[in-house]
Amino acid sequence: MTTGLLMSAPERAVYNALLKLQISFDFQSKMFGGRNVKGGLIADFKIPSLSLIIRVQGEWFHSRSDAKARDMLQKIALTTSGWTVIDILAEDVLRNPTFYVSEAIRGISHARQL
Repeated sequence: MTTGLLMSAPERAVYNALLKLQISFDFQSKMFGGRNVKGGLIADFKIPSLSLIIRVQGEWFHSRSDAKARDMLQKIALTTSGWTVIDILAEDVLRNPTFYVSEAIRGISHARQL
């Protein structure tokens, strides 16, 4: 965990909730080589002890058809590699960060399909 990182308000809410819950995590973690490798990605929050990836999904960006396809392919790549992927909608985490992050670490997603 590092402070002073650039992040959106919803990402900051998840970051702070994970700290409050005393969960060890990596922020903006390179997976499969990161953005510079074809098929690579950046996981918003990686929690290795739970084999969990939390993705913060902003409705405007992630509701676009190209983003939906990319998100689905990334989720398939992560889950077939043994990770559980939980999406949290930005509007939800801004409303009640501790609840939605607590649910995510229990493997429960409340995100509706965008």
